[in-house]
Amino acid sequence: MKKQNQIKNEKTSLVVGYVAPGWPLSDFPNGIVAYIQNIVAGLNLAELDLKITAVILARVLKEVSSDDHVINLSNYNTPKPPLQKLLDKVLYKIKLPFIQSIIYARTAAYLAKNQYLAVQQSKMPIDILEMEESFGFAGFLTKICKVPVVVRLHGPNFLVGPYINVQLDENFKLRVLYEGKAIKNTHGITSPSLDVLEKVRAYYGLALPNARVIPNPVSSVAPNKRWQYRTDCKPSILFVGRFDSVKGGDLILEAFRLLALNNQDMVLYFVGPDSGLVLNGQLIYFKEYLDRFIVDEHINKRIHFLGHCDSEKIAQLRKDALITVFPSRYENFPVSLLEALAAGCPTVATAVGGIKEIIINDYNGLLAESESPQDIADKVLALIDNPAKMQLLSKNAIEDCNKRFSPEVVAAQTVDYYQSVLARVR
Repeated sequence: MKKQNQIKNEKTSLVVGYVAPGWPLSDFPNGIVAYIQNIVAGLNLAELDLKITAVILARVLKEVSSDDHVINLSNYNTPKPPLQKLLDKVLYKIKLPFIQSIIYARTAAYLAKNQYLAVQQSKMPIDILEMEESFGFAGFLTKICKVPVVVRLHGPNFLVGPYINVQLDENFKLRVLYEGKAIKNTHGITSPSLDVLEKVRAYYGLALPNARVIPNPVSSVAPNKRWQYRTDCKPSILFVGRFDSVKGGDLILEAFRLLALNNQDMVLYFVGPDSGLVLNGQLIYFKEYLDRFIVDEHINKRIHFLGHCDSEKIAQLRKDALITVFPSRYENFPVSLLEALAAGCPTVATAVGGIKEIIINDYNGLLAESESPQDIADKVLALIDNPAKMQLLSKNAIEDCNKRFSPEVVAAQTVDYYQSVLARVR
């Protein structure tokens, strides 16, 4: 504790690097990118003892940026020597686990080296670096980088892989293996949810005594853009997520079918990419699924698949929809759910993963049984029949988000953790 206080007294500023899969959020509507944008906003808003500067290291940057706070990692991609490229190509055809492991590790190390060059040559000397656990790149970076590396558990793949139509082959096993190595060997671990942290500890057999649960942040929503109870339009249900197994794309369709049997006016707006889901070993997409399982034409035509929508469109849909539903089979700490609650949307969500840490049942939303379209439909009907309840949930959701998940609140927790990591490794 004495050493940590000494660090606080000596440093008056802190430069934090965030590795992002893409930047900006408007071009890369991704949960990790949304988290980074919100945490950076919180660092600027929070009343802290330190001056915090954030630097974004983007793997993909849509446009050329002259901003010293944004680094394009692709600028540091040095080409592999021709002989190494040829050797990798030959080795890749040898389907032996240890050979595949060599190729995987070599590729990951190569990418980690490029990231290290970006950190080393940054115009702003980075004090601490945060990145996701994906593919285990953080573990390779930790070996060569003098800057402490903190892993943020946005996945990991052993949890979500089995749900999202990936083949559980050697590549899956290698990714899971190296993600575990990264989690074990980096300087710090934060997890948005306790559920994910406990599952990681159990799966990899790691104590992770210095890991900390810090929720994802969400920005407040202006009053004129919040949900409002309306009686002048058709009752609508909103789903925002991929059409796949993990997000429960099939579950919302079946729940809506049950609802629509008793309500001739209700409509469903389905927002998100069509990733397809596996049924009986075959990948089927949204339209085929609809035609096979929603055979009532009157119900079928009330399901509106909108695909990808920008943030403004989604905000308007949230404002107008009667109820928002999250029927996921598993979730860590979904930013899209936080955004719905921040907008005051009356929400029904399945009681899985980190959702149970966000939704306080019957206070800021309703929890439904996992993988039960009938229970999801029953919870939606319970709200439709009780407008006063919807409005109370809306009010509580907004207040709860401001209290627990505002960017400045989460940023203060995050900076406190960064300081503990710095005190421990120096």
